[in-house]
Amino acid sequence: MTVRAAIKNFCCGLGMVLLLTGCGGAAEPTPVPTLALPTSPPATTEPPPEPTAVPTVTPPAAPEAVPTSTVPSPTAVPSATAVPGATAVPPTATISANDPADYATIFVEPTDVLNVRSGPGVSFGIVGTIPPTATDVQITGNGHVVAGSTWVPVQRGAVSGWVNSRFLTGFVPDSEFCNDSSVTQLLERLETAVANQDDAALAQLIHPERGLRVRLLWYEAETNLDNNNLLSDPTSYNWGSAAGSGEAILGTPAQVLLPRLQTDFLAATEMACNEIFHGPTTGFVVLPDAYAPLNFISFYRPGTNEFDGLNWGTWVVGVEQWQGQYYLSTLVHYQWEP
Repeated sequence: MTVRAAIKNFCCGLGMVLLLTGCGGAAEPTPVPTLALPTSPPATTEPPPEPTAVPTVTPPAAPEAVPTSTVPSPTAVPSATAVPGATAVPPTATISANDPADYATIFVEPTDVLNVRSGPGVSFGIVGTIPPTATDVQITGNGHVVAGSTWVPVQRGAVSGWVNSRFLTGFVPDSEFCNDSSVTQLLERLETAVANQDDAALAQLIHPERGLRVRLLWYEAETNLDNNNLLSDPTSYNWGSAAGSGEAILGTPAQVLLPRLQTDFLAATEMACNEIFHGPTTGFVVLPDAYAPLNFISFYRPGTNEFDGLNWGTWVVGVEQWQGQYYLSTLVHYQWEP
């Protein structure tokens, strides 16, 4: 079954989508409603073993987040053309007729805020903050690249200034997202690229600056990958701890990510828009709080009788709209947890 046919059948049959829940503070998140599935078998049933770990090297550091500590503000705010090391980029609010008028805060923890600064870059003072659940941020002009990140001028209510654009995303209502043929086309291209192990095709689906965030378990730390030679990347990453054993999952994307995509993405038999289809488990099945308001498609492969259905797997494929175009943004894997 193709991705296009599966999503079309899902949208027509169910006629509904579920809104993604955002952040929830320090309390344990509430499970997302799921399909009616068999209850978990007795606790003595063991899931299939995790792949054998391989030696690792130190992974590259993740992109620097916007710090929350206040830094001194310069005596005068220079014009955009006078910012040292800044390169002008095309306007972000008018680059496409399809570009949304509103942007939402994303990848900001529910206990944190997005700092608004007096100029592009962390060397400028903080003039305000935007909450992690905001969906009404306006980009008001050209962006500037500083230290590899595009900073954009924004306005939200009485707060105006500059923010790192990696913490903004185009706000698209889920009803619009789930019926957009552009999303279907992107996912079909992803399916083909993974099946062919085609790095060049994958690179076209991932924003070159924003990159791809991967979690093998939703509560584990992210592995941040760029769009350059993703599957042939020789770096051995620490992908987090395995469910049950707690052992570190170590290896290159080809050793760790690709086999799971082949098993649970390419072999998925059920799909849903903005809902996580999954099998029996004692753990929570939710998105990380900081991923709201991300739109996504879930790909679910049911388990087999040999393991009482516990060897199921689900990939949530997060898709962002940025400047009027959809990009592959996140991959989050789910499986049985003890």
